[in-house]
Amino acid sequence: MTLSVESLTAWSDTDVTDVAALVRLLGHVVDESAMRARLERLTSEAGHRTWLIRGDEGRVVAVAGAQLTWAYASDEPTAQLLLLVVDPSARRLGTGSALIDTFETWALEQGARRLSAVSAAATDNAHRFYQKRGYHEAGVRYTKLK
Repeated sequence: MTLSVESLTAWSDTDVTDVAALVRLLGHVVDESAMRARLERLTSEAGHRTWLIRGDEGRVVAVAGAQLTWAYASDEPTAQLLLLVVDPSARRLGTGSALIDTFETWALEQGARRLSAVSAAATDNAHRFYQKRGYHEAGVRYTKLK
């Protein structure tokens, strides 16, 4: 499999189906129409970027998404990796590393010096993946559902 990372802003029906399936691997419930609506909101103009890697058959086997945010305590933006999921068939091939490298390059190009990865629903394997790449636990995030 060739590890070519694409930055997408226009989504084919097949891409949306594949990304929805990947997001479901994380335990989220999402159908294709909801996934399309989400992807269409997560635009470059809104500070987001989405990347994917296709398998040999042209189907999406990995996706990552990030957001650039500004804080009250810093003059530089923070880049947050909001999503990184790799299909089991594409794991251990450098797929996740290719996506995180792309995220980090993009973040630095945007002026971010603080990079974070959201991994709230991740497994120990995902935590080890981030730790091997220099990420560390930083604080606690509280969530309230209404």
